[in-house]
Amino acid sequence: MAPQVQPAVTLDEDQAKSSLSHQQTAPATTLLPLVSRASHDQGSDNSRSAQKRSRDASDDGSERDRKRRRLDEEYTDSHLQLASYAQDCLASTCRLWVTGLVIDGCKVSLTYFDRQLVATTSPFLFDKEPSKLALVLYAMGRCDRTKAGFDPHLRAWPSHTIEPITESMKRQLERPVESVVGSFIEFPAGTNDIPALPSSQPTLPACFRVSGWIRKPDALISRATIIYKIQMLLEDKSLSKDDYALKLSWPPKSRTSEIDVLKELKKKLPTRLHAHLPDLQFATTFTAEDLCLPSLKLGLALGPENHEPRVLRVLAMKYYHKLWTAGSIEGFKQAWLDCVECHHEAWKAGGILHQDLSENNLMVSRLGGKVSGLLNDWDLAAFVNTPEGKSTIHYRTGTPPFMAIELLDPLKFITYKPGHWYRHDLESFFYILVWAALHYNLKEGTRDKAVHPTLLPWISRDARRNALAKLTFGVPGDLVANWAFDSVKAEFEPLLKEWILPLRNLLRRARCSFEKAVGEYVPTDVYDYPTCGGILTFETFMATIGCPVRNWVDGDLP
Repeated sequence: MAPQVQPAVTLDEDQAKSSLSHQQTAPATTLLPLVSRASHDQGSDNSRSAQKRSRDASDDGSERDRKRRRLDEEYTDSHLQLASYAQDCLASTCRLWVTGLVIDGCKVSLTYFDRQLVATTSPFLFDKEPSKLALVLYAMGRCDRTKAGFDPHLRAWPSHTIEPITESMKRQLERPVESVVGSFIEFPAGTNDIPALPSSQPTLPACFRVSGWIRKPDALISRATIIYKIQMLLEDKSLSKDDYALKLSWPPKSRTSEIDVLKELKKKLPTRLHAHLPDLQFATTFTAEDLCLPSLKLGLALGPENHEPRVLRVLAMKYYHKLWTAGSIEGFKQAWLDCVECHHEAWKAGGILHQDLSENNLMVSRLGGKVSGLLNDWDLAAFVNTPEGKSTIHYRTGTPPFMAIELLDPLKFITYKPGHWYRHDLESFFYILVWAALHYNLKEGTRDKAVHPTLLPWISRDARRNALAKLTFGVPGDLVANWAFDSVKAEFEPLLKEWILPLRNLLRRARCSFEKAVGEYVPTDVYDYPTCGGILTFETFMATIGCPVRNWVDGDLP
């Protein structure tokens, strides 16, 4: 008989009430390998593959061992299916954790999921231990919305409503909201890490009405970023006319806080550059202890080899538009240039390297009807620790279609210490240009949904395939690159000659110089690896596209 997988929690109210209370689980609990560090912030395929349990490699041919291996396989497959359900539940609304059951005949096991780890109980036979089944059923029947893992900050109406509170409204708070859109996310007074204005009332909760979805997470153990379009509840109890964005993510606790990064940039960068950074209205961080995650009470043996603690980080900021909504090629160029220069000043004056440039992080802001660029999503940024601008991050970061070749497929047998350098982000800016030229319809404010065939390797999960495709793309006469250049949108044809082709030549010269130095084992005191011998710098990058560098300190207009 095939095992049955029963998710104990889903989105509708009746099933949510049958969720398993974390305080009622009796069987011994063990940690599933799904929490392996190998799944760090990668896509859902990597997260799920990390769930596969290690099995005994011995094969003595005995019937007993064959049965045991068969049962292990069924057990693993069933939990993979349950993990898929849990991922859907966590992504569909504000959930902190979910629990579920796997039933195989009379054998029952319970599994717990949150954004940090996955843990399962040892299975029990309910025909042999009916008391445990009774305990499970009792817990399911007594489970309220908080024990089901629904975020207590999500509620049907704001706590400081001006409407008369009815019994029906009180009952709404006892169960999960019917829909996130139209509901409110509220955080206690005093939790905002952004300094309040003197005229504001920090004694009031920070409250936001969700008006739509912007992004849903696609992985289980990851940053799992959720972004909502929201309206802020103002001091007079009315809703803001302007739209804002609310970002909730689960970065590793050890990672530099995006809140701290933005505070540091606002402190160190010229005031005129602040318009090209996110305007935070609210920011806070919750630890596992703050949220009372059940995993803290499971008695698990957690350590660096099998667990990476995460925090829930919440940011509310003004709502910005995607790069493809710039409206014209002139607007696009201005937005892209603003981001290039803001990025450079952040690194040079702020000592911070972004490290995750993509089409989703270069945004458009409209100030007085004028298009300008805004560099968003600094949650993978790092403080640089050397004059060469190498970050303190020791593992690969970035968004694959726009990542530098060297980060995708690092070289071996080298004379220098590798890292994420400033020039790697310059390379990402080039890939964003190419991507935009093949996919953006600026006048319509849309982006083609289908990836152009020439760039399909760029979205591959095979990092080496991605790197090889980009490497050959830079070679003069490459057939795939020529096909891509013949396919650019009409609006981008002038940009192809003015920026894209010259930058490709610059990157090619830098790569050839770099490979020559690596191949000859040139020592670091003779060759500057972070700039490819001085070939690839901010100054050469800007000179290649014929754009003067603005003096932000002296007040050049953005």
